[in-house]
Amino acid sequence: MLDGLSPQAGKIWKKAMLTFTYNGKRMMETFLICNTGTHLAILGLKWLDAHNPEIDWNQRTITFPHASLEHIAIAKEEEADPNPLEGVPSEYHQYTKVFGEEEFNKLPPHQHYDIGIE
Repeated sequence: MLDGLSPQAGKIWKKAMLTFTYNGKRMMETFLICNTGTHLAILGLKWLDAHNPEIDWNQRTITFPHASLEHIAIAKEEEADPNPLEGVPSEYHQYTKVFGEEEFNKLPPHQHYDIGIE
């Protein structure tokens, strides 16, 4: 009940994961789709806590003063190492298959008692 009038006003209809840019800051958020009454959007406390924007209540604006390049880390894809065993002691070379991508993507065989992964 976001507008205080009816139970339908606060009912969440759908959930959508969106990537967007606001004020030069790239964000990926989960949006809850519902009737917000006369409001365009409602920012939750979790979002405000996570992004810590500066809010000017008189001007009704939100800014991200800390969104400078020094604070943004961008991961890049790296090339595979041409010699992955370099620097690894020779007695461990027999175990390289265990750490390869093929084995990484496999699940262990099922047993009589399987325990779920949460």
